[in-house]
Amino acid sequence: MNKEQWEQEVLRFEAEYEDDSPFDRKLERVFYGCNFEEQRISHRFAAQPWQKNERGDVHGGIISSMFDSAIGLTAIFAAGWREATTIDLNVSFLRPLDGDSHAIIHTYIVKNGRSIIRLRGEMICEESGKLVATATGSWFPL
Repeated sequence: MNKEQWEQEVLRFEAEYEDDSPFDRKLERVFYGCNFEEQRISHRFAAQPWQKNERGDVHGGIISSMFDSAIGLTAIFAAGWREATTIDLNVSFLRPLDGDSHAIIHTYIVKNGRSIIRLRGEMICEESGKLVATATGSWFPL
């Protein structure tokens, strides 16, 4: 698949894929862009009041969930629109994400195998441009 075909397929997937997870919908993931050369698909999340910890930052469990949501959706795309389940997800927290900001998660397809898809992600605070957290994981196509 060439660049134009891949990017069109990502756009079609983002427009047509029905996410039936109430939790993913509550996170309010929004498509943010893609890049064929980097094999990257990006999503944006707005921090919401229910996601804040006692310091007013986004709770680490929510950050992990944002990664699982964004990277998992990319895994489904990479699996040819087949559902994929998380095998492992490792998150490294680098700095807090302010509870009144927006997170951009860039997801990269590392290896799209027949039985396991390896991906990685980077969370950037949209307002500051700073790297907040990174993640790596594996997904199993169903």
